[in-house]
Amino acid sequence: MAPESLSREGSWKKRPAPIQVSEKELPSSIPPQTGLTFNVWYNKWSQGNTGRSRFVSPYKLDTESHEGYTRGDKTKRAFFCLYFTKGMCCLGKRCEYLHHVPNAEDIARLSLQSDVIDCFGREKHGSYREDMGGVGSFRKKNRTLYVGGITGALNDLALKAGQVENRIRFSFGKLGPLERIRYVETKNCAFVKYKHQASAEFAKEAMSNQTLLIPSDKEWSDRREGTGLLVKWANDDPSPEAQRREKEQQDQESLKVMLDLLEKNDAKIADASTDNTPSKKRLLESPEADNNSFQRSIFGSLSKNNLNRLKKLKAEKPATDRANQSSPASLVDYPSSDED
Repeated sequence: MAPESLSREGSWKKRPAPIQVSEKELPSSIPPQTGLTFNVWYNKWSQGNTGRSRFVSPYKLDTESHEGYTRGDKTKRAFFCLYFTKGMCCLGKRCEYLHHVPNAEDIARLSLQSDVIDCFGREKHGSYREDMGGVGSFRKKNRTLYVGGITGALNDLALKAGQVENRIRFSFGKLGPLERIRYVETKNCAFVKYKHQASAEFAKEAMSNQTLLIPSDKEWSDRREGTGLLVKWANDDPSPEAQRREKEQQDQESLKVMLDLLEKNDAKIADASTDNTPSKKRLLESPEADNNSFQRSIFGSLSKNNLNRLKKLKAEKPATDRANQSSPASLVDYPSSDED
């Protein structure tokens, strides 16, 4: 995870989530009519002049000032607010969904949910859309995003390849731990691979139709004249060896997340057992205390066999960490989008 993300993690728990935009300023969910038929699946008009399909959104998530606790944190809700991700939630702390970037505990909770639901609680589909946009498919775990339209998101600002890649890393790195970024200058696109699927789902919505300009650029005042980023799901590397490595990495990363949370859970139990205050003492003396604590924890939905397996694998964690340090799977040369 990026250094700024590490320093910021947990600070949002001390402040209420602010209102990102007033209700009066919210745009209509249906774009202006430019055709005869409105396609609900693609959220655009067809059978007519569709006009420019990409734009720079007037709203953007600011992870430093927009994060905070909501009603969703009190109710232990596992899903995130889609409008918060886009920088346009009008509810603030009254929102029933989460208003922060997914962290390790969130990712572990989501991993216990059904694979047919994304981090926003939306149902996935059996197959991807033809344009690789939308919610995605529940048949595979995809952690790689295709990012197109980079020159348009920079308003044709002349930058070196390394500078462009650094801007992509800076923008996407705020939204979750990255595994790899590859910028393909000749194709005007990049591939951003996250360590967790939930981070990729979150970043896909947060960075769609966003600019890569920064306030110090002289083109900043004209950023709305650009076309914004085209962010969608990337295709698989067809190589069997690459697919095998991808599956191994996913299994190792999932195990690492669960082991880390298991250690935190054990630490909480140990702290409670050493607390000699009367209320804690009575709670610990209760025969149902341990069971209730277990049910309230993130591991309450795990079977005893799976929990015992995790505890057994704790001793093997150093070997798992060494395996995680192996070089990541390479990304193939995907063709650029026709829109780029």
